[in-house]
Amino acid sequence: MIPVQLEIEGLYSYKEKQTIDFTQLTGAGLFGIFGSVGSGKSSILEAVLLALYGTTERLASKGEKNSMVNLQSPGIAIHFEFQAGKNNAKTYKASYIAKRNTKNFDDVKPATHTFYEKTTEGWLPLDEKGEALVGMKMDHFRQTVIIPQGKFREFIEQKPKDRAEMMKELFGLERFDLAGKTKQLLSVEKEKKIKLETQLEGLAAFTKDALQASEGQLHQLTDQKQKETQQLSQKEQQLNSILAVKEKAEQLIQLKKQMEESDRLLPTFQQKRTQLKQYQTALAYVKPLLDQFQELEIDLEKYRVSVTDCERFKTRFEQEIEEKNARYHKLYQDYSHKGEKEARIRDLLQIKELNKLSAEKASLQQNLEQLAQQNSTQQEHKDKWVLQIDQTEKAMEQLDVPDMAQVSKLETALLELRQLEERSALLTGQLKGLAEEIKSTQSAKEQVLQGVGLQEADFTSAIQKTTKLLQQAQKDREHLLQQQGLYVYAHQLKDGEACPLCGALEHPEPLEHHFDEKMLNKTDDSIQQFGQRLEALRAAQSTYEKLLLTLENTQKSHLEKQQEADQVQQRIQYLLKENDAKNGATTIEQQLETAKTALKKEKTLQQQLKSLLADQKAFLAKSEQDLVKYQEADQQVKTLQTKIETKLGEVNFPDLLEKYRTASGHKIDEDIAKVKHYLDDLEVNLPRAQDALNEARQQQTTNLANLKTYQDRLAEVKVKLEKTEESLSLALAQHDFANAATVKDLLAKQLDPAKLEEEIKVFDRQRDIILAKMKELQADEAVAGYDQALFTTIQEEYQTAKSTLEATQKRVALLQKEIEDIHSKLEEKTRLKKEFQQVENRESNLKELYGLFQGSGFVKYVSNIYLKELVQTANIRFMQLSKNSLTLEVDESNTFWVKDHLNGGKKRLLKTLSGGQTFQASLCLALALAEKVKSLNRADQSFFFLDEGFGALDKNALRTVFETLKSLRHEKRIVGIISHVEELQQEIGVYAQVELDPEKGSQVTYSF
Repeated sequence: MIPVQLEIEGLYSYKEKQTIDFTQLTGAGLFGIFGSVGSGKSSILEAVLLALYGTTERLASKGEKNSMVNLQSPGIAIHFEFQAGKNNAKTYKASYIAKRNTKNFDDVKPATHTFYEKTTEGWLPLDEKGEALVGMKMDHFRQTVIIPQGKFREFIEQKPKDRAEMMKELFGLERFDLAGKTKQLLSVEKEKKIKLETQLEGLAAFTKDALQASEGQLHQLTDQKQKETQQLSQKEQQLNSILAVKEKAEQLIQLKKQMEESDRLLPTFQQKRTQLKQYQTALAYVKPLLDQFQELEIDLEKYRVSVTDCERFKTRFEQEIEEKNARYHKLYQDYSHKGEKEARIRDLLQIKELNKLSAEKASLQQNLEQLAQQNSTQQEHKDKWVLQIDQTEKAMEQLDVPDMAQVSKLETALLELRQLEERSALLTGQLKGLAEEIKSTQSAKEQVLQGVGLQEADFTSAIQKTTKLLQQAQKDREHLLQQQGLYVYAHQLKDGEACPLCGALEHPEPLEHHFDEKMLNKTDDSIQQFGQRLEALRAAQSTYEKLLLTLENTQKSHLEKQQEADQVQQRIQYLLKENDAKNGATTIEQQLETAKTALKKEKTLQQQLKSLLADQKAFLAKSEQDLVKYQEADQQVKTLQTKIETKLGEVNFPDLLEKYRTASGHKIDEDIAKVKHYLDDLEVNLPRAQDALNEARQQQTTNLANLKTYQDRLAEVKVKLEKTEESLSLALAQHDFANAATVKDLLAKQLDPAKLEEEIKVFDRQRDIILAKMKELQADEAVAGYDQALFTTIQEEYQTAKSTLEATQKRVALLQKEIEDIHSKLEEKTRLKKEFQQVENRESNLKELYGLFQGSGFVKYVSNIYLKELVQTANIRFMQLSKNSLTLEVDESNTFWVKDHLNGGKKRLLKTLSGGQTFQASLCLALALAEKVKSLNRADQSFFFLDEGFGALDKNALRTVFETLKSLRHEKRIVGIISHVEELQQEIGVYAQVELDPEKGSQVTYSF
């Protein structure tokens, strides 16, 4: 992650919007952000954390968020532009906006937290959050990229378990957590093993011995099968021979039965032959004459009925023609008076219009009378309006109205006096509070000096003195440690043998073999005491400087407030004198009230006059409109009278005028509609009546012609019927039929001659065949000597032989199938045993792996490897910072140790280091961790921001640390430092300066 630009507004001391442009800062490789204590330096890092993660280190985003908002700001607005992703190739922007509740000052609404990606089309909104874009959680981010104040040592002070968890999340070591996957694989193999064991148990009965026994049984059954097949063949030949004789004997018995049935049916077929002959004769010679006679009888009846109907229609048509003719003549006479009826309809319409005009005239006449009365009343009201307007104008002339400028001046003076009095009271309270605060701060200063045993605030001399004592004690300790290390070799020195340190062969004054441990312990105690004294002095100095700065600011504020209070009093006296207010603001209030009363009365009279004039104008306009209405109504009455006289002259039927002069329009319309309906019906009914008369005459003519035709046809049918009856009697006598009824009964049976003739032929043919077959079988001697008992015996012997052979065949087939199954099962058994051995071996291996992976053991092992690599990288710088005297190590439980090379390479816990050494170790580990993250993100550049006071380092250590930080530029590392140490500000050329302005809040400037 590389920062590009940060905008802050409303966060802590940032009252006005400030923009931190990181472009030139990061371009220098090493830059600083400097400022005095409380100026707002650390707030920059908090703004970055808020923009990326929505929370900060000092205050929670929920519950305590209102404390983050500047007391003079409506809310927080943070916009952070940065580069991230692979090789920091993409540019993103994070926005964090939180506003106060306008109705509740202490309530801050939920923040709006959004992210954008810079594209060619502009800023595109994203669903991803800061954790996904940066690629790490906030806890890891503030340990590898941005390290807030007081959190620099957090990594080395973590518990081993938390440190291993951090390495796991930061470097994605969860991919090495294989316990779950191994357990799944182990479960699968266990299931396979159980399944294979079950299958092998089911195949236990299949062995090679069982296979050999089954093959021996198969050989015996095969021989037995051959013998039984030969016996069955012999029995089958005997059975086939006697079966042929049996079939012929049974056939002879069946033919005898058929002959008996044929003899029984013979009389019936003789009768069918006679009936067939009679039916064919009647059908050929009698039926045509009989059909002709019946048809003539039907025609005779038909013509008789037709003659009767025509005679009845003749009378009816004569009556109908007479009625239709009378109706036609009546409609024709009515149609001749159609013109008169239409003229009467026109007069009715005129009368209807005349009645409508008369009603309209009456209504207008009544309205005209009302308008005339209204005009006389309106004249009286006009005089009243004029009198009221004159009275209101005279009252306004008599009123004494003050000047508006004077009133405005009084209002302004009174308002300013009230504000000044409130401000004066507020300043009085503030001055009292500031005086108490000055007194409290001075007391606190004295307590700080007493706490460190100083009479005056000469911290520099005290610190220098204590520092010299500490350095001397440290030198003494180093000398003692060197002696302690040399004592190890002193007892091994022998004359004539080379010294392992200097190589000399003579040893005139070797060290004593006894080392004074008490002196070393005493020196350690002195170092600890001086160190504690030095820390106490520095802390007291810092606290004293803060109190001194607070006292100066408070005294300055007290002076400013006192000056402002004096100016407020002077302004109050000036306003009272200028407005001649001897009794104070009360006099101005009375003057203003008097002026406002007069103005109010004038305004009331003006409104009354304006209202009267508006009402008068509206009244005059209405009066003018009413006069116009009266004139228009009078003209309309005259016009209607002229129209009425014209309409009376157009009426031609006086009887209609007399009858309908007072009738309603609805009554007239109904009568007109009746007449029109009658005329419309007359137009339709007259042609219809004429058509009906012509149609009746035509039907009469047709009926008379049909009557003549039907009478002639009836006479012809009677003659033909007599001739046909004579021919039918002659045919019945010739073919021996008693009468026509006998023939009809015979023909009614509807016989099928062809079918009946064929049935008789089939009967005769079958009878001849049966007789011939019986003679043939009776002549065969074998058939005559057939023995049923012998046949039964031979048949039973055959069935027994067949059943025996089938049983043997089934046993052979089952045995063959059994042998095949044994072969198959033995092969499967061999395969399953091999597979079972493989599964058993894999299960054993997986159990071993699961034991290794269980409880994240493998992850912890890999995490320890990563941590050791991290320590090796950190030692490169730590050796330089510690002058090759110290290195870091980590054990298998992820605990940090320090190897002291000046004390024989002995190890001790990291927490035993001094404050400066701990800072150096923390810096080296933080840089190494940041370097690992850089390689993890595959970025050419990486960013490292440190908010640390560097107060625990002396000048030499500070110089070494600074040189280390500067060297990072050659490694494409961007390092930012937040500090108030002046030495660093002098060494770093590119920096941003943060200053706290009492009115504007934190202000950011640059060195370039």
